[in-house]
Amino acid sequence: MNSAVEKAAKRPLILVVDDTPTKLQPLFELLSTQGFDLSVAENGESALKQLETVRPDLILLNVLMPRLEGLETCRRFKERPDTRDIPVIFMSALTETVDKVKGFVLGAVDFVTKPFQQEEVLGRITTQLTLKRLEARLQENEMRLFSIIDNAMDAIVTFDEAGAIVLFNRAAERVFRCQSSDAIGGSCCRFLSDGLCQLLRQYMCVEDKAPVWVPPGHCAVRADGTSFPVEATFSYADVNGQGLYTVILRDVEERQRAEAEHQRLCGINLYLAEELRASQAAEDFVAQSPVMRRVVDRIQQVAPTDATVLILGETGTGKEVVARAVHALSRRRDKVLVKLNCAAIPKDLVESELFGHEKGAFTGAIERKLGRFELADQGTLFLDEIGELPLDLQAKLLRVLQEGEFERVGSTETRKVDVRVLAATNRDIAKRAKEGSFRPDLYYRLNVFPILLPPLRERRDDLPLLIRHFLRKYGEKYGKQIETIPARVMTSLQTYDWPGNIRELENVIERAVILSRGTELSLEQEFFKAENPEHTLRFETLEEAERAHIIKVLEATGWRVSGKGGAAELLGVKRSTLESRMKKLRITRRT
Repeated sequence: MNSAVEKAAKRPLILVVDDTPTKLQPLFELLSTQGFDLSVAENGESALKQLETVRPDLILLNVLMPRLEGLETCRRFKERPDTRDIPVIFMSALTETVDKVKGFVLGAVDFVTKPFQQEEVLGRITTQLTLKRLEARLQENEMRLFSIIDNAMDAIVTFDEAGAIVLFNRAAERVFRCQSSDAIGGSCCRFLSDGLCQLLRQYMCVEDKAPVWVPPGHCAVRADGTSFPVEATFSYADVNGQGLYTVILRDVEERQRAEAEHQRLCGINLYLAEELRASQAAEDFVAQSPVMRRVVDRIQQVAPTDATVLILGETGTGKEVVARAVHALSRRRDKVLVKLNCAAIPKDLVESELFGHEKGAFTGAIERKLGRFELADQGTLFLDEIGELPLDLQAKLLRVLQEGEFERVGSTETRKVDVRVLAATNRDIAKRAKEGSFRPDLYYRLNVFPILLPPLRERRDDLPLLIRHFLRKYGEKYGKQIETIPARVMTSLQTYDWPGNIRELENVIERAVILSRGTELSLEQEFFKAENPEHTLRFETLEEAERAHIIKVLEATGWRVSGKGGAAELLGVKRSTLESRMKKLRITRRT
């Protein structure tokens, strides 16, 4: 049972203190039938002893008792911190006003006169318990409100009509660099600039004291005398006849810093989401040939440093894999790795992609955008196809590499970043630098630590490892278990020159996995032709190959998709899967 249910189910406990409890039997029966629990003490000493272990909700206390009489007992109740809040109702046959006054002075909340009128006793008890319950609820609400105010992100300062501070929350302590104990009781103008004080005085003089927002342009003053720009709201409330004013202040610079950080993190999230959708994940570095072992050694040498790395190699040799390996082994591995393919971005947008832009910087710039350098701050930026970077942007890139500074498009504000740059190209940029189509100073700055990736034809020892790696990958993807690679297939794969390098090999293996029916890898007979020494054979795309293969099986089954001996069974897929692929590939029966 939770605490709320337990609290609701609890019966109020009343402690009756009287030296003749047998005469109160009718009272006991009345209270019991009305949902109260009772505890009895026959004298003041016994009552005080009970209160050490039991906390009643209300005490009915007889005035005249031997030894410790009721008034003294009440005084002792109220002296103890743990019992002073318990309501006390005196019971007495005395009607003298002076006795009642003494009881109220000592802290009693009411009197009932003997002999009792049942409705009167029940009404007075119920009233006091209701008041106590409402008081507790009010205190709880006040504590909740105070907690909300105290934990608010904005500085909240409340003061009376004389300007004396009565509330100073934790955000105010942080913003003004002043403890609340040092602020409360002092003047609110201590923390406001002259202009803001003048606005506040004007607000205090108007009759309609609706909340007012004060836009940025004014300053507040910290305890050490330094000022800072703020935006604020003024409001007024009448609390029990006392006018209270509240100023809520927000540090504009702090908000701008928070907004910038929020925008940076949102930009990183968007970038990573695009990266997941648009690119394949980096593969484990598969290498055993001597030439690739040297590449691995160079990666391990340079990764722990912050040196710029230039990765050189033909298309498809795995330059991005090297970049990811360098980042993964670096001290920045817990930060983001941001990628930009310089050849994939229109030339007029490359600057914006690199350095970001402000809202309205050019047609279509409907909002501020962070560039890749800002997204990669504290991390790594991989610039693929760096040889395609426009000449007019090469000077700006050189400045960031040397100074760590840049400006967004449409902004004059200089920004600083800490980014490690990895660049890659399949072009001979050393030659281009000599010819003048690539800045020599940028080339020398990028070429701090070059890593040359050999083409696949120069690392044939790695082919078996790479083939099995891609077999596992695409076998899992397509739900196939390829266990055997025939010798003739392996020979064909190992003797081919692979002009497209690892990327071409991966595509070929994926296609072969799709076409293989059993546990043996198979290639189409025309894949390699002896009479094609230049290896200029045009291969079908995977989609074309899949479409042709499905049509061949359908024709062999008389275009029967499901059932025993149907195309789905022969292809080893579900009927719904085959129908979905036929729809996507626009396969319809020829008439």
